[in-house]
Amino acid sequence: MNSETTYLTDLAAVLWPCGGLLGPGDGGVRRLVRQERGNQYLPVPNARSPRVILPAHDRSAALRGIASFCRGHSFSERTRAALLTGAFATGLAPLLLRDRLYVGAGPGIEHALTSALDRRLAIAIHLGPPRANRKPVLLLLTPGGRTIGYAKVAVNDLTSRLVRAETRALRHLADARLRDVTVPRLLYEGEWNGHPLLVQEALPVGDQTDRPTRRQLLRCVTQIIELARVRERRLSDSPYRISLEERIAALGSRPEAAPLRAALRRLPDVTIPFGAWHGDLTRWNIASTARRAFVWDWERLALDSPAGFDALHYDLNECVQAGVHPGVHRWLDSGSRLLRDPLIAETGLRPHTVSTVMALYLIDLATRYLHDRQDESGGHLASVDDWLLPALEGLQERATHEAAHTG
Repeated sequence: MNSETTYLTDLAAVLWPCGGLLGPGDGGVRRLVRQERGNQYLPVPNARSPRVILPAHDRSAALRGIASFCRGHSFSERTRAALLTGAFATGLAPLLLRDRLYVGAGPGIEHALTSALDRRLAIAIHLGPPRANRKPVLLLLTPGGRTIGYAKVAVNDLTSRLVRAETRALRHLADARLRDVTVPRLLYEGEWNGHPLLVQEALPVGDQTDRPTRRQLLRCVTQIIELARVRERRLSDSPYRISLEERIAALGSRPEAAPLRAALRRLPDVTIPFGAWHGDLTRWNIASTARRAFVWDWERLALDSPAGFDALHYDLNECVQAGVHPGVHRWLDSGSRLLRDPLIAETGLRPHTVSTVMALYLIDLATRYLHDRQDESGGHLASVDDWLLPALEGLQERATHEAAHTG
């Protein structure tokens, strides 16, 4: 049993306290579950590397799960989704996907959600790649296959903090007035099996939406910034700077803490605008039409951060898709151009502060990764000392040069 099958077994214990067993598509386990009238789920692509968990007994829910969770933008992602859709549509999936998660009879997460929303439900589950903040996202469907919403269930201390934070964020956003951005409504908050649980509505994302263009992205970013009152402050006087110093201090004896603290203290004391940022705006959390953006996954929402962080975060994640080191090199230029765009300039961000804001973003990101122990989960951006600290060193020099030539 590898770490992923262990994770799958532990997850089953959270979602189905009545019990979940991994096994092949035939044999004694299946007969036992049939006798107890339990359900079968299919880990896709397999139990050693699960990314989604689809109901073997509900073809309609499985197909909707593929459409919702396997919506990729690359050719390989679209090809995999098409093959998987064909396998379920023709009934071949149970033959091709050999691994099973067998769930015994008794109250499980489906029963809890049915009770919370007062309607019958089917579910499909998205897991994603191994990361410290990995948690199950459940697609909630009517028996006829119509999407009702998404549920998130925490599985450990970190994901408990994130689910609670997203619940608070969705409550805050319910009163927000965003001109061109739609966010999901909070439908339910509570607990399941001792873990925080939230349910949010599904946004109308599908074939009519796509990744945002540069202008659509920046329009969305500036409206998110304005979720909080935008204030211009000297860096040394800002609550943000104090908070970031405290977060770095909380890293304790980690070897990365000292260079991060030194980098922060060497940045020029410029005046920059502070406002809100989504905290994890990537291609996986936003879709757009010509007139509107749909944004979800608000668990990292912060209301007092340097303007432009969301644009930098989106751009960095786009740049590194084909490789971290060449991607970061491109981002050092493309991120700078984004922050100099007239739309961002309207927030009050001035050209001589651009590299300072980029350096602050990297320090903030590194501190987050280290607190969440993302560096231990093998994510492509998680090795702070491999790419982030060298990039930060170059940005410090740029920031000092820019601040000295404000004219």
